[in-house]
Order: sequence, then C-alpha cells, then structure tokens
Amino acid sequence: TLQLIFLGAQPNAEFEPNMTELAIVGAGPAGLMAAWQAAKAGHEVTVYEKTHAVGGMSGSFTIAGQRVDFGSHRLHPSTPPHLLEALTSLLGDDIQIRERNGRIRLYDKWVAFPLRTTDLIRHLPPKFSIGSAMDIIRRPFLDTSGDTFEDEVRRRLGKTVSDEFYSPYAEKLWGIHPREIDGELARRRVSASSPLAIIKRLIRSSSPTGRTFLYPKNGYGQIVEALADAVINAGGKIELEFPIEQIALEKDSCILKSPKGDRTAQLAWTTAPLSALPKMIKPEPSQEIVQAAASLRIRGMLLVYLVLDQSQFTEYDAHYFPGLETRIARLSEPKNYRDGADPENQTVLCAELPCWTTDSIWSATPDELGEIVRSDLMNLGLPQVNLVTTEVRKLPFVYPVFEKSTRHEREVLLNWGNTFTRVLSFGRQGLIVPDNIHHTLAMGWDAAQSLKANGDFDNAQWGQALSRFEHHVVED
Repeated sequence: TLQLIFLGAQPNAEFEPNMTELAIVGAGPAGLMAAWQAAKAGHEVTVYEKTHAVGGMSGSFTIAGQRVDFGSHRLHPSTPPHLLEALTSLLGDDIQIRERNGRIRLYDKWVAFPLRTTDLIRHLPPKFSIGSAMDIIRRPFLDTSGDTFEDEVRRRLGKTVSDEFYSPYAEKLWGIHPREIDGELARRRVSASSPLAIIKRLIRSSSPTGRTFLYPKNGYGQIVEALADAVINAGGKIELEFPIEQIALEKDSCILKSPKGDRTAQLAWTTAPLSALPKMIKPEPSQEIVQAAASLRIRGMLLVYLVLDQSQFTEYDAHYFPGLETRIARLSEPKNYRDGADPENQTVLCAELPCWTTDSIWSATPDELGEIVRSDLMNLGLPQVNLVTTEVRKLPFVYPVFEKSTRHEREVLLNWGNTFTRVLSFGRQGLIVPDNIHHTLAMGWDAAQSLKANGDFDNAQWGQALSRFEHHVVED
C-alpha cells in the first residue's frame, strides 16, 4: 500500500485553472528548493524520494544521541543574497555565524586552513616557499597547451603548489592521476586563479571575519528539513521511500513508474545522476546516448563515524589530508561546527574515505574500517582515540569523475539532457558538477522561476541560468 509521508494542504481554488502537475525526483536541496518555489507559485508539486529521509548528502541524522552530517559541510557566506534571505526566513536565528578552524597536513606538519600568512611562515619549510617563488618567476615561460587538472593548477598556482597539495588530493578524491582528469574540473573545483589571488585570501583570512561560515545549530540537514516543511506549507507533497524507476514520455504527460505504483504528471524534473537517466527514460534514447552514459564514472565514499568517550577530540572543525599515505581525505568533528545541544562527555568523528564501489574496502566491516581510521590517526600523531563504537554510511555516488578521455561523452550527455519538453535534469548530479549547496539551491530556484504560471517552461530563461551555472566554482 502507498504510504504518504508528507501531505500538503490543497492549493487555493484561484490557482487551479493554471495549475501544472509537477513531479520532482529527488528530495535533495535542488529538488526541494524547486518544489518550494513552484508550490508557492500555485503549481501542484509532488517530490518523490527513494530513501526514508529528505536531503540526500545534505541531510543529517543521529549517531549515539548526536546530530551528524554526511561528511563535512558548510553554508558559505558567498551564498547569493536572495537565497540567504529565503533560508533565513525559514531558519531564523538557528543559522549561526561560525569562525572556521581547520588545518591541513603538509610536509608532516599542520597548516591552518583557511590559510594564514604567519602560520604558513611558521610551519612550511623554506623549500616550499622558495619553490613557490620560483614558480611565479617561471610562470610566463610555462607550456600552456595542455588541458588536464595538473596543467590547469600548475598554470595558475605553479608546480610546487600543484605537486604538493592539489595533485595528490585530486588523485585521492577522484581515483585517477591528475594528468587523466580534465582541466574543466580544476576550473570548477580550484577557486584560486593565481598566486596574487592566494595572497589576497591570506590577507582576508588574517582577520576572524574573513574566515567565517554559516551553519544551523541542529546540523547541516536542518536546511533541507526546513525546505521540506516549506514545501508542505506551500501546498506541495513529499513521498518518501518512493523510488522512481522509469519515466515514460507520453504526448501530454509523463508516467513515473515505481514499485509503489505509477504516477502521472505534466512535467517530470529529476536530480538523479544524469548518467542514470538514459535507462529511466522511455522510449529509450539512441545507442550513442546509452554508451556515453555508460562511459561516465562517479566515485563513492565511505563515511566512518567513530563515537568517542570524551568531550572533544581536538579544537578543530576539520582536518584535511591531501597525501596518499592515508586513506582519510578529511576528518571532521560535528560538535565543533555549532553551538548546539550535543552530549557533554561524548563526541563523534567523521572520517571520509573516497573509493570505488568495486574496491575491497567498500565491503569492509565497521570494525575493520574503524581500525583503518584509528591507525591512520595514530600514525599522524593525533590524540589517542577513546573509541566506543563505529558506524558506517556508504555513498556510492559522490564525485563525478571528469576524465579527459570522456570529455566528448559528457558533452553529448549534457546536450541530450536539455532536449526534452517535459523532463528537466538539474542539481549537482543532474548537471554533472561538483558544486556547493548554495549552487544547487540556485539551480532549484532558477528552475522554478523558469516555470510560468500557465505551465509553460521558459527555455531561454533556463538557458541563461545554465550559462551562469557554468561559472560556479566550489568554495572550500
């Protein structure tokens, strides 16, 4: 039997003549923002989510009585004003302004992150500073013809910064050598454009006000939970544990097929991975599209949560490990991200381990993964871990891999995804991008703004939005 988890109030009758039936697949931030704005405009909106909770990777959940996130997340101050105003209207004073306090492991030393001038001078060896200075001198004479991740970072920041930080970190996250990664990923993922840009950041980060972030007091997932409530209050519906396996295109409608039963809507918007869409769409696309989708890879991640019998592990919110000598890419301590109602004599650590779902580590037990993390932390000279228990969450689709060898296939698939009249692919996975939450919220907002009151979709307006999205650069 069909279980309706959230049921919204019936829209006002005055909207019904122009009402559009809109189905949104995926209750992540992009899908929920689009649903909220479309429902506010008077459309009949239903969100279908295959899991038991909203939010996707932007959600929060409870471990040992403490709210934790799916890894380390922040709401950046660079969030566009209209989006920040919308979130503030939902969350109010629960959005806290916090000072960042992270650190990076380089040359067997800890360097503050965000970077600070005095800290760099104190902790980085002279060879790094000298190498970086020489890179600036050599910069005008570099061969700039290549377009790999490694080429792009070396061109911008020099060989030293590339080889000692960005290249090993890229290989750890995406699982291939940075010479095999398309330069587009560096342009989307590395925000510093030159040594001068780094210097400007160092100056800005020298003040506490220059290294702040925004974070809800009840966990990062409070953002998507507030959006879900807003969808319901605007008259929309959210159906959880309702996987959509097929979208059949009819002349005037879309039929969404699910083991829970079929649903019909005039429009179907999806935030599922674009590479999965060719298998969902009926009639089936051409073999070129199917093969293009099959060639694209998305790397997964294991999140290993260590419950510790101590009030705090360290004072830092996040530790970054670019080196390949450890499995961990990042370690975060959720209690340090907020002032909230957390247990006093207990803390939780979240270790992020990027991997392929075919790797043997993907099948490791929680105890085995806990030991891997504990061993890494001990070898890094971090404090003793008073481990109580270990929990694991597996995320199979986290990092879209921009392989240089599949650039054409990505372009083919993205172009195909924009050819439908009744189906829209958007969001982080739907547009194959590594964006922040404020970027994905913008996608949902702009999609809803492109849907007119009479149900027509303004493709020109959406096209302008897509052009803006191409300039999104991830904020670290």
